Amino acid sequence: MAKFKLDDGTEYLAEDYIDGYLINPFLLQGSTPVSPFILRSDYVFSVHCLINGYLRCWGVFDNLVDALKCANKGASWRNGTYDQRSSVKMRQIFPRH
Repeated sequence: MAKFKLDDGTEYLAEDYIDGYLINPFLLQGSTPVSPFILRSDYVFSVHCLINGYLRCWGVFDNLVDALKCANKGASWRNGTYDQRSSVKMRQIFPRH
């Protein structure tokens, strides 16, 4: 682990810091980054962000590139793409007659 300093001046221990996002930060109670960060375990990458005091998962991906895209653009449910995908899935499951 190494120490990384974020744009807001806070410092965190993490495995890495790529494109402005912490990878596997060491989180202590009360010291969660406000900006999105990525947790990596085996071959899964999950993007998390602190929103209104609660830690929210923005998505789970099988590669770092997609996780970084999510961290940069925000969760799909925040930018409307989740609703679009869900409505398409629902139409496929429950076709209109």
